[in-house]
Amino acid sequence: MAIGMHAATAEVIAYEEATKPIKIVYDTWTPRPHFIVVQREQKQDATDTELLATFEIVGQFLSNNRQFVDQAILSFHRGSWYQKHTSKWHAHICVPLEPYLQQARNQIRDIPNNKQWQGAQSVEQGITNLYQKNMHQYQKYKNGCIQKQIPNPTPVESIALSTFNSNTNEFRLVWLASTPRIGVVAQAPAQTKLASLYRFMSRTRDAMEQALSQVDSSFANFGCHFCLYVRDQTDTFTTCRPDQILTANGKISEEPNIVGYIQMDENQYAQWLPSNLRRQWLGEFSRAEHFVRT
Repeated sequence: MAIGMHAATAEVIAYEEATKPIKIVYDTWTPRPHFIVVQREQKQDATDTELLATFEIVGQFLSNNRQFVDQAILSFHRGSWYQKHTSKWHAHICVPLEPYLQQARNQIRDIPNNKQWQGAQSVEQGITNLYQKNMHQYQKYKNGCIQKQIPNPTPVESIALSTFNSNTNEFRLVWLASTPRIGVVAQAPAQTKLASLYRFMSRTRDAMEQALSQVDSSFANFGCHFCLYVRDQTDTFTTCRPDQILTANGKISEEPNIVGYIQMDENQYAQWLPSNLRRQWLGEFSRAEHFVRT
């Protein structure tokens, strides 16, 4: 059974190593270009050993599948966005659509019969149907965020993003310029491990929830995705990808050392942004495609 959830779906192995407590399977529950990282002996949480094995096996998997490398993201769902359909620990490897389809159409032979697949007869049809449905939904979310009347100032904007930089000299948090994402910048990415990045994101999310929920109850059980950039490698160091950020004076700047981001709800992001950045971000957001693929 795949990470399965309300009904059993056939598990389709994408990659495994006999010595690892972790394996990688195709996402047969939901038709999307994801692989799912699961434990051999599934339980609610992962140990530090299993997390380290996850970072190692993802690098090896991508070494054997370099067609995914440029856009591969290792995603951990947290808070209200996690374990909606299963109580078992898992993570997502999000990859480009076309190379995923080339493999999945040959590997997923039995098309699941569940709500997510919507009666699809093939992998392509299932992914297309769900993508179109989600695109429509995210467009609604985007329009609602842009049109929403936001107080100025908001209660949560008094809590500075820089507050959460204080417990580390490895990372720095930044506002991404056109998406509801908090970027994580590594100060020395070539010397920084994925495990450190994951621990920083985890501690930061908990601290954010505690601080923000005290002034806005919608941040209780703060739902988000930890999105770690990953590549083909035998080590477990972080991977940099450039992105545009909003600086404190409202200017857009390119930051080369982003190693991942925390994906947020668009309305919560807009409310948390400082007032002098909000209008600029909403303008950039209105012109960008809003689709959460992690």
